[in-house]
Amino acid sequence: MKRKKIDSVKPPVCHKKGWWIRLQVIEDIAVLNIFRERKLWARHCINTETYEYETNMDGEWSTQNLKTTLGMNDYWEHGDTYKQMEKERFRMSKEDEETLRTLIRQEFQYQKNRKMMRITDAERNYGRYKRGRAEERRIDRVNALMARVPAIPEGIKEWIDRCETGGEDFCMKLTGQKKYSCTSCGAVFDKLPEKVRNNDQMECPECKKKIRYLARKKHINIKTHFCMIQPMDDEVSVARYFTAVIDCEPGSRKEIGLKEDVRIILFKHPQKKKKGIYYEQYTDSEWVSEGSTGTGDFDNKSNRANKREHTGYLYDGGIVEALRDTAYENWGRLFVQMSAAGQKADYNGLMASGTKKMVRVAELLFRGRFYRLLTEESEHTWYSTGAYYGELNLSGSSIEEVFGIADRQKINRIRDKNGGTAMLEWMRWSEESGQKISERALEWLTANGIEVEDMEDAKEHMSVEQTMNYVERQRRESYKGMSPKAVLAQYGDYMEMCEKLHKNVTDEMVYRPRELKRRHDEAVAELERMNAQLKADEYSKKFGEAERVLSEIKDKFEYSGEQFFIMVPERIVDIVAEGNYLHHCAGATDRYFDRIKQHETYICFLRKTGEPEIPFYTIEVEPGGTIRQHRGMYDEEPEIETVKPFLREWQKEIRKRMSREDHERAAVSKVKRQENIDELREKNNTRVLNGLMEDLMEAI
Repeated sequence: MKRKKIDSVKPPVCHKKGWWIRLQVIEDIAVLNIFRERKLWARHCINTETYEYETNMDGEWSTQNLKTTLGMNDYWEHGDTYKQMEKERFRMSKEDEETLRTLIRQEFQYQKNRKMMRITDAERNYGRYKRGRAEERRIDRVNALMARVPAIPEGIKEWIDRCETGGEDFCMKLTGQKKYSCTSCGAVFDKLPEKVRNNDQMECPECKKKIRYLARKKHINIKTHFCMIQPMDDEVSVARYFTAVIDCEPGSRKEIGLKEDVRIILFKHPQKKKKGIYYEQYTDSEWVSEGSTGTGDFDNKSNRANKREHTGYLYDGGIVEALRDTAYENWGRLFVQMSAAGQKADYNGLMASGTKKMVRVAELLFRGRFYRLLTEESEHTWYSTGAYYGELNLSGSSIEEVFGIADRQKINRIRDKNGGTAMLEWMRWSEESGQKISERALEWLTANGIEVEDMEDAKEHMSVEQTMNYVERQRRESYKGMSPKAVLAQYGDYMEMCEKLHKNVTDEMVYRPRELKRRHDEAVAELERMNAQLKADEYSKKFGEAERVLSEIKDKFEYSGEQFFIMVPERIVDIVAEGNYLHHCAGATDRYFDRIKQHETYICFLRKTGEPEIPFYTIEVEPGGTIRQHRGMYDEEPEIETVKPFLREWQKEIRKRMSREDHERAAVSKVKRQENIDELREKNNTRVLNGLMEDLMEAI
């Protein structure tokens, strides 16, 4: 935009009221001078060739479009329609309108009485073009940067094979055949050397290489990960994260595939050149080969495949040179040593921490041969902030302070067992509690991934050794196939329920039951009964008058036949349970309980004589025996033709037992029933009305 040229030309004056636009043409720029109440509001400029646009408002230039300049993006705040605002604000003379129409070419739509459409379409098209060009330039920059990434070194597949399998090859039997094959040369042969057994080494009859015989393996598929840090030039280096798949199939040679997932560009001299930005991350997922650059379609704008950096090995090649002059230079020497030792770690996590404290602690762990602990703790850094959230004290000046353990024997025990974070926590607990943990128990804890918090309930009453023996016995007798950690969770649930039931949890009969599963299930049932009683008491307190009415009519309304019988519930909670079982609305709303309290209707249960405990029908009946509703499971009416004769028989019996007061109540109930029907008709609620009319059985 030719800002200086436009500023050098004074805008015209305007004597019109309200909003008005006067057009100026300055070379190839159409300048819309926008006035409001005779004062210049803004100068909106459009290049008539490219449709680039800018606005000068109060001497400040910006790239806002015409709609924004006229304040038409927030038209809903003014209670106006868009067309109204356009009509009020985009006003110009016919002469200016014709000139503008010739400047903004016909390829853009123009609608009658929509003068802004031509400009809006042109500016929208330019915006798309501008964003498209910006994206193309961005992609070009990314591709140019990715093209600078060095090639994958030759021999890297053999290197990752040595890291993961020691470079071994194998002899495996072909499926369904009495033949064997070598994964080194792919040869197939008929016989094995004499006396060779599973996992023994043998010589391949064809290639003569030493291979290991695997009698029980049908195939081998190993998935692993590694990082490769490479120098690029004086400005950047790259940390590349790969997935490797080692595949051995009988009858074929060993195959190793590499897939590059993530590239992290490490900036050199970041404070000077990138204003404190240390890296950029690019993701993709493509199979790559040795000697290639593996450019692919790496991008830093999206990560749809959700690719991540994984814990893995570190390739030894140019590490120190690649990290020199970056924010991660302090890691160079240690990374070389960790790579040579085949140390697995989250190398991106270590670099992300970015503190000298982390470098010192990681070096302390590596030189102290705490390999597993180093691997696990390297994963405890937030990439976004570099914050460490693991179990180690990074400010500690000694191994005792870093571990939070004073007893050096316990620290040595972690190293000798190559223990991880879980073992560190157990050694801390052992020191704090003063309780010893045997080798057998420690192996059991770590092998099953049991943490201190998993034993929270058990360790209050039993030693670790006792807990282990107890859990294993329960697994053998009651929880076959369940992991020790899951059994401990069951134990925790049991102890929590015991406390709710106010049992003496210090009693050995309680905290160490002989049959945990049985006692656990009993506690569940007892809690359910207790909760049911609490719920029943709650309903009784709220609807006590309705329960009194049910008790009053019990003798009068209960009746037995050969196939069916009618019972009157004693408590409101029984009606709620009945409704839940049969999945209908009785018990789900208070209106039925209000009707009972007022003697308008009662709720009774119809059951089969052969299945007295199983809900079958719920009956809503008036004091005079008229049945308003009879509903079974899901509001259906099972065996209704057999049920109806029994209901008629029951109604006759009710009529015989009625008192004068019952007749009076029946008359009132009939009136209220009719009022309810009239109300449904008035509301045109035909579905409910039809259902009620179908169920209605008046007592004769």
